[in-house]
Amino acid sequence: MIETAPWGDDSETIENSTIVTFYQIHKFTLCLSQKMSHSRVVQLRELQGIIGEISRAIMWVNEREEEELMFDWGDKNIDQYIPRKQESYSGLMRDLEEKEKELNKLKGKADGLVNNNHPASDKIEAYMDTLQTQWSWLLQITKCIHVHLKENAAYSQFFKDANETYAKLQKECEAIRNKYTCDKNTPLDNLTELLKNLEKDKERVMENKRQVQSLVTKSKTIVRLKPRNPEDKRNSRVIVQALCDFKQDQIGILKGNEGILKDNSQRSKWLVTGPGGLDMLIPSVCLLIPPPNPLSIGLADKNEQYYEAIMSIWNQLYINIKSLISWQYCLKDVNYINSLTVSVLSKMRPDEYRNIIKRLETHYQEFMRTSQGSELFGEEEKKTMQGHFDKAQTYYDTLIIQLPAYKTTDYTVHQDLDSIHDEYLRIREKIIKQLEGIPADSEHAKFLRSELEIINQKLRGLQGLYTAYLQRLSALMALLQNLLQAEDIIKVNEARLTEKETTSLDLREVEKYRSTLKQMKSDLEQKRDLLTAMESDLAKAVHWNGQISAPFHKCDVDLSKYSDLVGQMSDRWRRIQTQIDSRVWDLEKQEKQLNHYQQSSSQLEQWIDNARKRQDTLQTVKLSDIQTLMDHLNQQKALHTEIKGKKEKVEVVQKNADTCASSIKDYELQLASYGSGLETLLNIPIKRTMLQSPASVVRQEAADLQSNYIELLTRSSDYYKFLGELLKNMEELKIRNTKIEMLEEELKRLKDDIQDRNQKNKSLEDALARYKLDLTQSQEQLISMEEVKRNTAIQVSVTKESLDSTHNQLQELNDQLTRIKYQLDEEKRKRMLAEERYTSQQEEYEAALRRRQKEQDEFNWTKIDLEKSVKDKDHELERMKILLDEEATRRRNAESEISKTSMMVHESQSQYSELLLQRDSLLSKLKLLEQDKTRQQRIEEELTRIKLTLETELRNKQRLQDEKNAVLKDFNYMKSQYELRDSQIRQFESDRDKAERDRLSLKNEIERLMRELKSVEERFKSRLLISEKEASELALKRDALEREIHRLQQRPSAQAKQTQTDEKVPTIDPSKLIFDGVRRKVTAHQLCDCDIISKATLDQLLKGKKSVDEVALDIQLSLKGTGIIAGMTSASQGKMPFTKAKNKKLLSPESALMLLEAQAATGYIVDPAFNEKMPVDTACSRGIVDTEDRDTLATAEAASTGFKDPYTGKVLSVGQACKQGRVDKVTAIRLLQAQESVGGILDPVLSVFLPIDLALDRNLIDEELYRALAKNPTCYLEPATGQKISYNDLRKKCIVEPVSGLLLLQGPEKPMTVKGLRGEVSVTDLVDSELLDETDLVKLREGKLTSRDIEDKLKSYLYGSTCIAGIYDEANDRIMPFYQAMKEGLLMRGTTLELLEAQAASGFIVDPVNNVFLTVEEASKRGLVGKEFKNKLLSAEKAVTGYKDPSTGMTISLFQAIEKDLIEKGHGIRLLEAQIASGGIIDPKESHRIDVAVAYKRGYFDKEMNEILTYEGDDTKGFFDPNTKDNLTYLQLKDRCITDRKTGLILLPLKDKKKPQKSQESRTNILRKRRVVIVDPDTGLEMSVREAYHRELIDYDTFLELSEQECEWEEITIKGSDGSARLVIVDRKTGTQYDIQDCLDRGVIDQKSLDQYHGGTLTLTQIADQITSRTSSTEMTIAAINVDDMSKLLFFTLSFLQLDFYVFIYVFGGKKMFLLIANAEV
Repeated sequence: MIETAPWGDDSETIENSTIVTFYQIHKFTLCLSQKMSHSRVVQLRELQGIIGEISRAIMWVNEREEEELMFDWGDKNIDQYIPRKQESYSGLMRDLEEKEKELNKLKGKADGLVNNNHPASDKIEAYMDTLQTQWSWLLQITKCIHVHLKENAAYSQFFKDANETYAKLQKECEAIRNKYTCDKNTPLDNLTELLKNLEKDKERVMENKRQVQSLVTKSKTIVRLKPRNPEDKRNSRVIVQALCDFKQDQIGILKGNEGILKDNSQRSKWLVTGPGGLDMLIPSVCLLIPPPNPLSIGLADKNEQYYEAIMSIWNQLYINIKSLISWQYCLKDVNYINSLTVSVLSKMRPDEYRNIIKRLETHYQEFMRTSQGSELFGEEEKKTMQGHFDKAQTYYDTLIIQLPAYKTTDYTVHQDLDSIHDEYLRIREKIIKQLEGIPADSEHAKFLRSELEIINQKLRGLQGLYTAYLQRLSALMALLQNLLQAEDIIKVNEARLTEKETTSLDLREVEKYRSTLKQMKSDLEQKRDLLTAMESDLAKAVHWNGQISAPFHKCDVDLSKYSDLVGQMSDRWRRIQTQIDSRVWDLEKQEKQLNHYQQSSSQLEQWIDNARKRQDTLQTVKLSDIQTLMDHLNQQKALHTEIKGKKEKVEVVQKNADTCASSIKDYELQLASYGSGLETLLNIPIKRTMLQSPASVVRQEAADLQSNYIELLTRSSDYYKFLGELLKNMEELKIRNTKIEMLEEELKRLKDDIQDRNQKNKSLEDALARYKLDLTQSQEQLISMEEVKRNTAIQVSVTKESLDSTHNQLQELNDQLTRIKYQLDEEKRKRMLAEERYTSQQEEYEAALRRRQKEQDEFNWTKIDLEKSVKDKDHELERMKILLDEEATRRRNAESEISKTSMMVHESQSQYSELLLQRDSLLSKLKLLEQDKTRQQRIEEELTRIKLTLETELRNKQRLQDEKNAVLKDFNYMKSQYELRDSQIRQFESDRDKAERDRLSLKNEIERLMRELKSVEERFKSRLLISEKEASELALKRDALEREIHRLQQRPSAQAKQTQTDEKVPTIDPSKLIFDGVRRKVTAHQLCDCDIISKATLDQLLKGKKSVDEVALDIQLSLKGTGIIAGMTSASQGKMPFTKAKNKKLLSPESALMLLEAQAATGYIVDPAFNEKMPVDTACSRGIVDTEDRDTLATAEAASTGFKDPYTGKVLSVGQACKQGRVDKVTAIRLLQAQESVGGILDPVLSVFLPIDLALDRNLIDEELYRALAKNPTCYLEPATGQKISYNDLRKKCIVEPVSGLLLLQGPEKPMTVKGLRGEVSVTDLVDSELLDETDLVKLREGKLTSRDIEDKLKSYLYGSTCIAGIYDEANDRIMPFYQAMKEGLLMRGTTLELLEAQAASGFIVDPVNNVFLTVEEASKRGLVGKEFKNKLLSAEKAVTGYKDPSTGMTISLFQAIEKDLIEKGHGIRLLEAQIASGGIIDPKESHRIDVAVAYKRGYFDKEMNEILTYEGDDTKGFFDPNTKDNLTYLQLKDRCITDRKTGLILLPLKDKKKPQKSQESRTNILRKRRVVIVDPDTGLEMSVREAYHRELIDYDTFLELSEQECEWEEITIKGSDGSARLVIVDRKTGTQYDIQDCLDRGVIDQKSLDQYHGGTLTLTQIADQITSRTSSTEMTIAAINVDDMSKLLFFTLSFLQLDFYVFIYVFGGKKMFLLIANAEV
């Protein structure tokens, strides 16, 4: 039928189906016109139409997709295809917009069909899903095209702009080179014009700067297009970046992920290695080759270099022109000054001729500045100009000095005084003439006579004016000369101070400039007398100026300008000194800051480089399996955590950089302020040439460092997330593969079973036939053979069967072995075929599902049609019934219609019967479906059974794997044993080689000593011969003298005349009398000059009476010194230099460097292994000293070779260098003390040691150093203790090496130790801890005691503790750990935690069953403690290992942790109490127990804590007895324990609750506590309510409410006066009490609860909680909390086993806190 015909899967099927069935439809339509509709035809036509439209849309999308996938986005013809592609892209987007409208209509049409329950809805939805997928993919491609267009357009525009800029720069360069040419013959006006034009051209050139910088910035963002071309072959790998998400099979790549391009030979698809190392084919349009592009960066850098080259050419031309202009100005000024004379100068005003010299100085300074780097002026020309300048300045100074004398002698003195004298004489003569004609008594005559007297007095005073005038003149000349000298000094220093406009980032340059400033200050101090001389000359001039009488006012001189000049010079002098002091102080501060910044930044930069390399290494690793991926993920996680942890370090470096930059900026501001002040004061412009401030460099370095860190952090985070996603995907893939393998194994097993059964059947048939044949033969043999033969045959048969069975067993074993081998190989092969089989099975399964679904659909449609037919028949039946009623009514009216009505009823009944038949057929079909369902269930059960079988096979496989692992374990053990033996052999060979080297060294040393002994013998023999010769000569001289005396006695005394004859004594050339000093040769005369040898010894040397070797032996101490500490020795390591001792941790780095400095300061670095001396550079090259110590040791070596004075070139001693500030005082004293201890102060010029007094006389040291050395300062460190010690005392602690005679420090030997709680414990520390005495130590050294004896003696202090080890269950007679008891409900959680914490704080977690002591980690792995307790127990274990002080990082004890609030006080007291009760306080630093008295001495707890621990009140009872419900101290709880006879462990017995208990006695005076503990989540600190209130974590109202929650319940019995007793429970905190009987009467509690309490089922705390909860409705709530103070309060109760917790989450002032209110068991 047409209703049951299948729906086509595509349009062609539908069309064919329509054509084929059209006639059938027409036929059925004609036959069943009233029963069938045309809906099926309509639906087929609708399906054909919608499928056709969807198919055409899919084809259109595929065409556009194919067109875009094939497009080449390379760099070929990029300028041509970019515009065309942009236009086509716009057209594509327009088409997509129009197409989207059509698709929306199509989707609406398809949705309408689906919503109308079209029979082919699934096919329509499938086609629409395909269209939607293709459409989404095309939209993704358009996004990729948009990115390509943007990036390629930027690529094209960049290279176009870069090439244009390059051509423009070329033109600019040629223009500048050709336009600006000049030489020394170029006129000044032309040079000035060239300079102006050059400055104008600079602005034009600078316009290119922005373009060049923009190109440099853009070059870093340009993508790479050349590698897209497959012809472009590169050795380096190419990184590609995904522009959209793409998935292929089970692998894919996300947008933004990167991969490695492996093959791009196909234009449309590239082979790429994606994240995780998986290869995939990805459309090339989805991939972008990201920056950096080497071509763009290279071209941008080329433009930048060209621009910089042009600017350097411009700068060079500018310098050349400026130097020529200043050179011509200088020549002009020099020629003008040389043409001046005294007479010409005298006619000028002082400011005029001063401007002349100032102009020359300005032009000369300008020339010296501009000529630096000038191509037109070399050093010779500069020296020539300097000579001209010096000559002109000298000539000018000569004229200035001559000028006052010239003025005074020629004009001022004679002319002025003579004119005054002549004027007075003329007036006097005129008055005398007037008096001659006037009467003597007249008033006029009197007036004239008085005037005449005044004139006579002035004439007499004029005679004394000459002296004062000349004295004033000489004072002024001296003042002017001093002013000129002072001004020269000031100008030089001001010029030096204005040379630098900033500081340097090189510490050596900073130190050098600081030394220069100090030298300038020293020079100014030495020339301070010049200011005093100026002030003295000014005072003299003022004095003599005052001697000139007032009448001679014409001779007065205005000295105020001189006074101003002196004041100005003094002020400028003081400004220079102040500026030097300020700069020195600033530079010292900058040096420290800069050093700190550079060290921290360099360390951080090295770490970033290292971390980046590690990150790169991690990212290059290929991930093949999940285990490798998990290890890789853990490594990445550790690296990521380390990187995040360096954030604070980066911030510190940034802060240091800001501090350093601010200091540099302040320093630059100070320099600029000084220069500006100098410009204002002198009215002279000072040119500034600073291009870039070091502060910006520092900030840029810090910013780069921070950006590098952020980049590294981002990379690490992204890669970590990627690995997590990859792990998830691989786990899913592994699960799928596992399922496939299980199915394959099941299939194989089933096939094998079938094959085995077939073989078994065949073998059984063969055996049956064989048995029949054998039976027949046996019967015949039994008849024919005798009994003996029969028995023999039977024996042979038995033997044969036994042999066959043995052979079969061997064969089975071989087969089994072969099967195991093949099985291993088969596992590999199976895994390779798993995916193919899985794919085929999956396809078959999907096909089966499709067939089943198709059948189900057909059945559903059939069922629907049948139900519809039934409904139609029912309706028809109802209609027929109505007609029947009508007919019955009509029958009464018309009898003629009865027969007709009967026929209609008959027809209706027949139709009804047909409907019943159809219903029965449907019911039968439903039964068949039920049977199919039952069969399907059986199939599922069979699959379940197969699954169980597979699980069994997996267990067998696991067993085989375990056996394999065991074999591998044995193999690894044998391998480790072999490697151990091999390492022992290598160690033996190395020891043998070492012994051989030592033997050769000793042999060489013996040979050297023999040679020295031989030379000493020869030297002493020669000295003996010389002595014998001298003795014989003395005997001859004595005989001659005796004869002479005898002869003289015989001669008369009167005739005795004394005569003296000159005896000619042969002398030796002094130049041959040379001794070997410390570092150089020294002559005998030099030794005599410094009093090392006497003049008599010198005469003996000159006369040949003594040889150089003989004298050298006598003065060996001065020539070479003695007793330098050469190195270190130890019994295990032998002789070694200090650097090697430092590397072996036998010597601290600071002490090693000091001792090496002492060696260098006394002459040479010593290699004690070969007894060889060498300079510092040689020692560094040989590895005797470290390279980083080279500069420090070179400075110390200069104490023996001498420091060179940079100004005079002289050689300075270390004391003189200290005086100049080149060596700090502390270092100088340390080096001088080493020299003095060896032989004296070393004179670097003579290279000999001098006594300290002689060194003081020869100015090698000053008085201050002399006094410091006399105090014997402690400048060195003792290696053993680290305490300070003098070098001489350190020498006394050395031993003398017997072979070489070297002084060697004794290295620390390995101390005698025994095993402690967590490590080795020194025996000396046990003595200090008063656990051993000195006699035990002596016995141990003598061998009377062994380490084992000490360990047995102090077992309780060194090993396991005597804490409560576990539980003894009396009811079941067994021993168990605490955690197991809690799991079985024998202990409450709080009690378990307390007892486990006591174990952890006492040293170890105890396994009472196996008698094993474990750390918390080991116990956690073995399951002795749960994960929920691990962190708490680790915290308690710190009472053994020590707590870390967060402020200092040092290890502190438990009590110190309590003091620093690292642990809550009550909790800490419990742990201390557990330690004391289990054997003693544990010293965390020394890893053993100590007595309480020793702990008190060492400060592990104070007096207050001692009183708390010894007080046995209720406050210290922190442990709970589960038997009696009592609160006890740990010691009291131990007293209630028993001892295991087998292990000796202390066990807490749990009483059998079935036995009767004395409950009445146990309830007397019982105490129960509830504590409120507040935990700050920010710090993890536990605190009481009062402590939280004092720290302002809670307010006062909350404090009151929480304090009320704390309770200490106690049960007491009160007896009345009448003898009655009442049972009362009392809260000792609040005083609240409850009468039990009264509560029972009032119904607060019932009789059942009371009986449970009396029986011990309910605890005191639980019965108290029942009473309080029912007597107060507000119990356990907080009612007085202010809303303003509390933003949120959440209260909830947790019931865990038998323990009630009341927990608050409390937010106060924006901060969360957790409140734990619990019973005392917690």
